[in-house]
Amino acid sequence: MTVSAPELPLRTDQPSGPRPLDGVRVIDFTRVLAGPFGTQILGDLGAEVIKIENPLGGDDTRMLWPEPGFGGETSFFMSLNRSKRSVAIDLKSEAGLEVVFDLLATADVLVENFAGSVMPRFGLDYDSLKERFPQLIYCSVSGYGRSGSNANAAGYDTPLSAETGNIALNAYQDGEPVMGAITYTDISTALNSTIGVLAALHARDRTGRGQHVDVAMFDAALANLSFLGAGFLATGQEPRLNTQRTAGPSGLWETADGQITITSGNPKMFVAFCERVVEKPEWLKDPRFATMQERIQTHAEAFTAELAPILKAQTSAYWSERCKGAGVPCGVLRSAGEALLSSEASERGIVFNLPHPVAGQAPVIAQPVRFSDTPCQYGVPPVLGEHTNEVLSGLLGYSEERIAELETESAIACGSVDAAKAK
Repeated sequence: MTVSAPELPLRTDQPSGPRPLDGVRVIDFTRVLAGPFGTQILGDLGAEVIKIENPLGGDDTRMLWPEPGFGGETSFFMSLNRSKRSVAIDLKSEAGLEVVFDLLATADVLVENFAGSVMPRFGLDYDSLKERFPQLIYCSVSGYGRSGSNANAAGYDTPLSAETGNIALNAYQDGEPVMGAITYTDISTALNSTIGVLAALHARDRTGRGQHVDVAMFDAALANLSFLGAGFLATGQEPRLNTQRTAGPSGLWETADGQITITSGNPKMFVAFCERVVEKPEWLKDPRFATMQERIQTHAEAFTAELAPILKAQTSAYWSERCKGAGVPCGVLRSAGEALLSSEASERGIVFNLPHPVAGQAPVIAQPVRFSDTPCQYGVPPVLGEHTNEVLSGLLGYSEERIAELETESAIACGSVDAAKAK
């Protein structure tokens, strides 16, 4: 079976005017997922993000599943590194490190997501920089944080999700846990790093000082336990997946052509569901279904036996329209592709392509935050070292001779779109 990329709107122009983070410069040492996802948000919001990459290959995800249809570029990398400029510097070179220090002298924020032992090796840890650059906000994204017995341990989403109980919750009672497809620990860590940087920028406006922002995947994953974690701390009872715990009806229901989820989370919604969705007002007077407790625990089987055949008689679209019209939360069960290509996604303009000089087009899932006066703008994901020359000459004032000397010494690498096309 041949599968081709879906046709998406091509966005060739961007909103004009100011952006939320105009004037903020970020030196980005991150790679793979949790770090780059967070710095991409900053870039979309208008920060100037200068991504420091190893000249020998760059970010790990540049080589992860390269796609011939994208000219050898990878959708993985492009999904995490738009709105950035790529500068290729060898941190093991003394001359390369001097370039980094010159960049930091112009920067507001540094973000890194190495293991704890890496940045000190180059004199780029917070303690080494805080006196030299007192206004610098230094954000460390790591598996276990910069303190504790695991401070130097590597961290990836799946192991951290396992250690923090997140994977264990992806299981029905007496069933085996299932590793989730979406990297929630990576993504929530990225979001928390962005929140931390923004808060530190705001604090610096008052104090004039930068600070260290320590964001651990372990901490983020524990925080994701939210009310389930709080329930355990209050009662000692281990939480588990239970679709009938907090609403009734809730969970997945079979329809004539698929499945739909319904979450009737309060008495008002249940009244609307009975009267306007399934047209069963008599259920409101039935003592078996009168309260949430009765519906989802004491008489759950009886309630399911009454409701299931009704929902099975009509399509998912039919029930979705009726639920939404009645103010009852619901959702048709879709694949990821169906959701991305849905009419709702189209109406919101959240999925589109950007022109890309090597890949042809770079798919974008837009930021979910909308601004009325300072909208996001989306930059094309860079090729490796594409902006080395531009940044060193334009921002730092290096001469052509100095840049050529650094490149000869292999301290830097000046990439280009033409070179990437020729690969």
